[in-house]
Amino acid sequence: MERAIVGFEQDELGDWRAILACGHRQHVRHNPPLVERPWVLTEEGRNRFLGATLACKACDEGEPVNDEPVSAARLEAIYAQFQADLRRFIRSRVADPGATEEILRRVARGLQAHAGELGEGEGLAVWLDAILREAITEHQRHVQPGVDLPASAAPVGADEGGVAALRVAVRGLLDCLPGESRQALILSDDYGLSPRAIADRLDIAPAVAEARLGRGRAMWREALLDWGQFLSRPF
Repeated sequence: MERAIVGFEQDELGDWRAILACGHRQHVRHNPPLVERPWVLTEEGRNRFLGATLACKACDEGEPVNDEPVSAARLEAIYAQFQADLRRFIRSRVADPGATEEILRRVARGLQAHAGELGEGEGLAVWLDAILREAITEHQRHVQPGVDLPASAAPVGADEGGVAALRVAVRGLLDCLPGESRQALILSDDYGLSPRAIADRLDIAPAVAEARLGRGRAMWREALLDWGQFLSRPF
């Protein structure tokens, strides 16, 4: 993920690190002939690069910055973005754009009904894809009673294109989780790592990795249900 540089600091050896908007740090050494960054040696040069972006591998892998509670304003922004991502998914699969809000309400009801069914070996985007396609199919049956829908409309098996599209939505909603649980879910869902592989990656006991995954899944389900309440709020 690309993150903006918001400041600079020196490590214990005097090497410069960029402070990124996400809170992670990344070295920006001037180490010729391997790395030529003479601008980092002067305050004027560093100031020129404020606002420039760097690819943050720590964000890609869900590395926690801290576990401070998410503010109410930030949580609302996360839910609003999740809702926008789901709207985009629905509109790409339903001809009638006016049906989007009704399908979203069906999705919220489906999440509440199936919240306890998210298994340990099931990807978050795969599970969410099935919920969405079930809501779309229910809507189509409601507006076209007695019409046999094609087999492709039934929510059986994973829609690979849909799963890929929903990974962005899933990743965004994970931002409301505490750092360690978020990281475990990202390593499991995005990188396909088993609990033992996650434990090796993070140098923790397998039981600790499994506990983080379990807590993360429980909190993600709670976030989905909370989003359903956010959706139903009057504006």
